[in-house]
Amino acid sequence: MGIPATKEVSYVAGITQRAAQSVRRWFDAREPGLPDLESFARLCIGLGCSADEIIGALHREGHDPARCAHMVQMANCIRAITDSLTRRGELGIPVRVPGDEMAPRLKAGDIVFVKTAITRIEGNGIYAFTRDDGLLIRRVEQRIDKSIVLQCDNKAYRDHEWKGAAAAARSGVKLLGKVHGGISVQVF
Repeated sequence: MGIPATKEVSYVAGITQRAAQSVRRWFDAREPGLPDLESFARLCIGLGCSADEIIGALHREGHDPARCAHMVQMANCIRAITDSLTRRGELGIPVRVPGDEMAPRLKAGDIVFVKTAITRIEGNGIYAFTRDDGLLIRRVEQRIDKSIVLQCDNKAYRDHEWKGAAAAARSGVKLLGKVHGGISVQVF
């Protein structure tokens, strides 16, 4: 796959999301260790190979080194995106943006990452909420009079203002978490 021997451990650690110390044991010539099943599955996915191929029980006909190199590039790209999003803490749960209310910043189908560990609105920002008919992604503005405004970036939709937690609770809207990153895919 063109990976220098000095980079094998860090490469496999990146694919499997395991510590380099753990992966180093798998490569130990004197006392090799075995990866746990989850790590093994991640390795298979990351390399674009079946478990049978990795253990040598099956050799795929028409094995294409270019395809493997492409899969490696894809895995590295996804890993770089994940690293960027986790620099400021937990990645959060991925949620697909349901509509165009937050366009042009967030479009329907974009993926945002929501930190769900919060239990209340913590300053202005973009938040995810649930309600009976689905998911809401809104920009939240806390005002001096203690009211909260849920704003849509798309001006075709109206904002909602609540004066206090009781008003928000009556609306059936519940806080899911704060959006702290996202991925937008554009097809050209």
